[in-house]
Amino acid sequence: MGLFSKKEACPVCGGEVKGLFLTKIGDKQILCKNCSEPISMDKELLKTATPEFIREHLDYRRKNAEKYAALQWTTKFTSIPGLQVGIDEVGKAIYLIHDDLHDDKENPVVLSFNQLTGYELLRRKKTVDDLETAGRTVLETGLTAIAEAARLVNNESSENYDYFQLKLTANDPYWSEINLRIDFRLDRLYGFNGFSDELVELCRMLKSIINRELGHSTYGQ
Repeated sequence: MGLFSKKEACPVCGGEVKGLFLTKIGDKQILCKNCSEPISMDKELLKTATPEFIREHLDYRRKNAEKYAALQWTTKFTSIPGLQVGIDEVGKAIYLIHDDLHDDKENPVVLSFNQLTGYELLRRKKTVDDLETAGRTVLETGLTAIAEAARLVNNESSENYDYFQLKLTANDPYWSEINLRIDFRLDRLYGFNGFSDELVELCRMLKSIINRELGHSTYGQ
């Protein structure tokens, strides 16, 4: 195999395979850039994916983009670090933008309300809110504890950083489990441009959706 050896064609579309950080599927077949970029699925699925499976997924992603463009995202959450969420209460759908899913603001992951089945929010590895929690009690208590820690920690210290994990389960062929990490500075949780209120509202909204209790209340901004 020399410098001018023939390159393998993309197993999905037959196009030229070139560039860096491309997607590998199944038995190490490499996809071209055009087929790699739209993919949004649990990485474990790629290990056994076939070209036909990827073609079906790319068709799904095209339909997802059409759905996203057609829905009316009247409620949005944008201040939570690294995470953007939108909701259409009439169309009964929610979108999620995060690096761990697919950071494509023109074609984010869109799920219908009835696809969401589970919810849990953890601060590091400790649950601070889930479906069993009534109202905001646990989450608000957890946030209060974090705020108190923020007042005691020097802003220049590495201990001034923390993270949440938002875990969702869904009836979706490509994202049955969603685990999103939210990294933040303690001093950005409250006050001007703080995200604590929005996080509480998002969590309440998610529980209402999954419990099929979403009413006419206004969530977010």
